[in-house]
Amino acid sequence: MRSLLAILMIAIVAAIAAADVIHVPNAEEGLNCIQDGINLAAVGDTVLLHAGTYDSVHFAATPLGQRSAICIAKDGVTIRGIDRDDVVIDHTLADFGILCLDVGSSSQIKSLTILGGVAKGMDLGDDEGDGRDLRAGIACLESASPTVRYVTIEESSTGIMCRTDCAPAIEESEIVRSSHHAIYIYENGTSPVVIDQVTLVANFDHGVKMFGGSATITSSSITHNHKSGIYAWNSNVTIEYCNLYWNDYNSDPAENYGGDLSDLTGTGGNISEEPFYCDYTGSAGYDYHVCFLSPNIGGGAGGVNIGAWGGGCSDCVSPVEVISWGAIKALYR
Repeated sequence: MRSLLAILMIAIVAAIAAADVIHVPNAEEGLNCIQDGINLAAVGDTVLLHAGTYDSVHFAATPLGQRSAICIAKDGVTIRGIDRDDVVIDHTLADFGILCLDVGSSSQIKSLTILGGVAKGMDLGDDEGDGRDLRAGIACLESASPTVRYVTIEESSTGIMCRTDCAPAIEESEIVRSSHHAIYIYENGTSPVVIDQVTLVANFDHGVKMFGGSATITSSSITHNHKSGIYAWNSNVTIEYCNLYWNDYNSDPAENYGGDLSDLTGTGGNISEEPFYCDYTGSAGYDYHVCFLSPNIGGGAGGVNIGAWGGGCSDCVSPVEVISWGAIKALYR
């Protein structure tokens, strides 16, 4: 037994030692885009992206037909930015920022920003359909369950799309100001999409839209989205220690939970309170940290913060205009 254990330890150490870090760009190696680095990488390798904007378009066969992406992930390979704010994947000219097909949880996407894209395909299909016309910052289309951590997706189309047999882990990430849903889950199978400590804010449609899917959503701040915070139909979803506030704000009352979900405020640690983002309106470039007295601070499972960010400012200012009863009566005088 000891000999077997020693052999296993040697194999693990050897595998770690064999893992490479592939720098992109790298003129000496002829690596000019993310896909160049991924093509060179083997299982266990990291493709390390240096500061810059990456927008080179590549194509792949998918269950939705031929689609374009800035890069196509490889099983067991990590795609990591050297700095979240300085590494930008712009998929304005591509269907997807990062396309994931048949990759497992050891495939990681970390520390980068994705932006760009449009909400629907050129055929202008039904945006409430099954998602075939959607574009996405990250697309998990078939048997794809990457780990997504410390990622920002902003002003994209759909932030992350999950389809057949896909169960990614989405952690400590933010998806904001998208022109469609933040996260779209469509018949993804019985293994749940794991959504933990994410911030989903000011997206044009739903924070999380589920159709026949499975998900576990914990310690997440899902607020100020144009439609329901979480909409689930014929789905299996667990929601705990989340803050859903002021979603579907054109309705009266605002609808934080939609589809066949009941309002879970007050159960399972879920709350519905203004989180007080440091810069919701964008007057200083948008900042989804929260004020130090925010209910998000320490309100998550086990005392973690709710959402991707902790405290970052002292002023607790709500973007929601509170109208007094006196002001309402004045409207009818």
